[in-house]
Amino acid sequence: MILIFASGGLAPWGQAAAVVLGIYLFVSIVLGLVVAAALLFALSWLRSKIELINKVRPFLNELNSGLHAGQKGDPLPQDVADNKVIQVASQVPRVAAGLPARANAIEQKVEHGSDRVAQTVIEVRARTEMVKGIARAFFLPGLKQSRSVSRSPVRTQNAVPLEEIEVVVEVRASETNEEPPRYEEEMTIVQSSR
Repeated sequence: MILIFASGGLAPWGQAAAVVLGIYLFVSIVLGLVVAAALLFALSWLRSKIELINKVRPFLNELNSGLHAGQKGDPLPQDVADNKVIQVASQVPRVAAGLPARANAIEQKVEHGSDRVAQTVIEVRARTEMVKGIARAFFLPGLKQSRSVSRSPVRTQNAVPLEEIEVVVEVRASETNEEPPRYEEEMTIVQSSR
């Protein structure tokens, strides 16, 4: 009876199933090899990066020991004394400790300098006003109370001799009757046409 089934209609179906299973097995093996190769390359790349980190670690440990020695004020250990980077890094804590004192000294110098400049400016302005007052008293006697002199810039190109300048003082009464009349003086400097 087995021969009847083997030579019957089931044989082509068995062969088709064997071909499908063979293709499935081949694809599974190829995908497994691709995944294994990808993992192999990824892990080798990761291993190289880990080796780089392991190469940096001793330098960082030396740097840390140099920084700790610099903070304590101790000399550098013998194994790191010849490394220039660690020598410079060990000086950072000492420099950082002195920064507030330096900043305070600089601030005091700046404040002293600005005070000197301010005093000089005040003195120059006071002397300028003093010279103006003396000049007014000397050239325009009798007008000591009046301070409403026109402050327009003096042109040296069209300089006029003092004899040709005539001063006109106008007195105007206030037009309101509610308050006692106030008098305002207005000084006008007019060039004579002589």
